[in-house]
Amino acid sequence: MAIPLIPLILAGLGGGVIGALSRQPEINRLKKQVQLLQEEIQRLQSVIEEQNRQIQELSIRYKTLKAWQFSERARSRAQARGAIMHQWAFKEYIELLCFQSRELPISEDEKKFFNAYENLLSGKGDMNERVLIRDYVAAKYSYQVSNLIPVADHEITKMVEETKVA
Repeated sequence: MAIPLIPLILAGLGGGVIGALSRQPEINRLKKQVQLLQEEIQRLQSVIEEQNRQIQELSIRYKTLKAWQFSERARSRAQARGAIMHQWAFKEYIELLCFQSRELPISEDEKKFFNAYENLLSGKGDMNERVLIRDYVAAKYSYQVSNLIPVADHEITKMVEETKVA
């Protein structure tokens, strides 16, 4: 006896269609979930791009501030070095002034320094005398100037107080 094939094929197809249709809501839900996840990926990628841009901007700002701080530190150190150099020049001038008041001998370099500093104080000093003062102080007090060691004020005061003018 022959089994009719057409009803079996139709029944098989009908079962397949019914099975597919019964799973359609789950398929739709999964498609919607995939779409939401793809949208979330897009959103997160744009957030990451924005954060990378901000990181690059902050990195540039940090490096700029670091370079500015370096130059400011160098400028401050140069200003401090100049101020220290002036202090030591002042000390040397007072010391030589005291030597002269006691009629103690001073070297030729000390005379040149003293005269240049006198001219500087009187407003007559030129660039050559400033260079002479700078070189003299830098040579005589190189350790103190390079290490930014200031002059002890009490030393100058003591020197002046101990000077007796006849």
